[in-house]
Amino acid sequence: MPRKVALFYLFVLTLSGQCVVNNPGGSKVNPNRPSDGDTPAANFSPLSVVNQNLPDWLCFTAGYRARIEGYDGSNFIAGASDSYLLTRFRFGMSLKPTSWLKGYAEVQDADAFGKSSPLLPPYQETWDLRRAYVDIGDVDEGRFGFRVGRQDLNFEDGRLIGTSYWRNASRGYDAAQAVVNWNWVSATAFAASPVILYANGLSHHQSGNNLYGLNAKINRLVPNGLVEAFVFWRLTPGLKTEAGAPGRLDEKTIGTRLSGLIAKAWDYDTEVAGQLGHLGTDRIGAWAWTGIGGYTFRNLRPRTRLFAEFDFASGDSNRNDGQHGTFDQLYPNIHDHLGLADQFALENLKAVRSGARVWLRRNWTLAGTWNDYWLASATDAFYNSAGTVVARDPTGRSGTHIAEEDDLETSYRVNRDLELGAGLGHVLPGQFLFNTHHPSAYTYPYVMLNYNFF
Repeated sequence: MPRKVALFYLFVLTLSGQCVVNNPGGSKVNPNRPSDGDTPAANFSPLSVVNQNLPDWLCFTAGYRARIEGYDGSNFIAGASDSYLLTRFRFGMSLKPTSWLKGYAEVQDADAFGKSSPLLPPYQETWDLRRAYVDIGDVDEGRFGFRVGRQDLNFEDGRLIGTSYWRNASRGYDAAQAVVNWNWVSATAFAASPVILYANGLSHHQSGNNLYGLNAKINRLVPNGLVEAFVFWRLTPGLKTEAGAPGRLDEKTIGTRLSGLIAKAWDYDTEVAGQLGHLGTDRIGAWAWTGIGGYTFRNLRPRTRLFAEFDFASGDSNRNDGQHGTFDQLYPNIHDHLGLADQFALENLKAVRSGARVWLRRNWTLAGTWNDYWLASATDAFYNSAGTVVARDPTGRSGTHIAEEDDLETSYRVNRDLELGAGLGHVLPGQFLFNTHHPSAYTYPYVMLNYNFF
């Protein structure tokens, strides 16, 4: 038996659950998917028959996803295209011997068929330990909970700290978190290290790459609204200063978020965050802001929501002054926060979005968006969703308009276990990309099936 598989079985056999597991198969794939409340429960699930005949402290979970996708015009360069089939299977085991103790472990295998080499994460990853944690107390709803082990983290709707469920092999965290839920206040403190995914073998975090945080949610300050405050502290070795010298990042992100409903039809979501600290000898001073407003026509058939959004993330006006002004997007769940094609990061960016979501049926949605992207600073770079530089003009003479994007996607949830989806994102380069020799449009289509056996 391979050593990794043996270690997995040793771990789960020493734990002690019932099937109350957040996102067991990794099904949170799409912010435009119908909610559980709009989706019927499955009449039959393969694992339910097995779990019903097990002791109430033991159960199994499993999920499978298949997605055909491709792209044309990678990095906005002509001829850079590919298409392939992504598959992902997850299998988990939960044990809960008492009301205050639970353990969960989950393995994952992700494959990319027909994709050009190299076959590496986040596209392909041979069997790996996806999650493995122990809960003391109730992390989700209890007065107090403590979770330690490999797990998902999601704060501020995943904009800054999240797990990208859309990726075939999604990032997790080796972490410990303590949660307190008391009346109208919920607070979480955590210490974590992002897991570095390996194509083969047991993935591990990078030594010294640490993330600490405190998040508080307050329910009653605003009618029908939620106020959140957060502090994230990132420590990362092996980076470089503006002068090119090796440096260690010591960065604090402080911010607040306000979201809620007005008269049951209007919804809003706004967040502001500032960053300070240093990278080697460079000082950090950056900030970002997001504002979203929407209106749902509940008496219209079909039910329709219109929305508008503005995103801003500061850039660096001078790369030689020892002052780092580019906002750091941290570790976000980036998918569809800044466009379906996932080509943009919340770094040196101004973005305007507007769109509509239509419920063709309660469990079937169709969404379309228009997006427009600009550089916040003409002398800083355009960064892709991974935070990597695509193009830069230090003189600032190439303009600031990056691109426009049009998106269309649909999600049909047959039931809470089975989802079918398809989408198309098309990005047209603007003046900045043309002037920096990236003149080709980027196109991203996909067709998807997602199924939880649980």
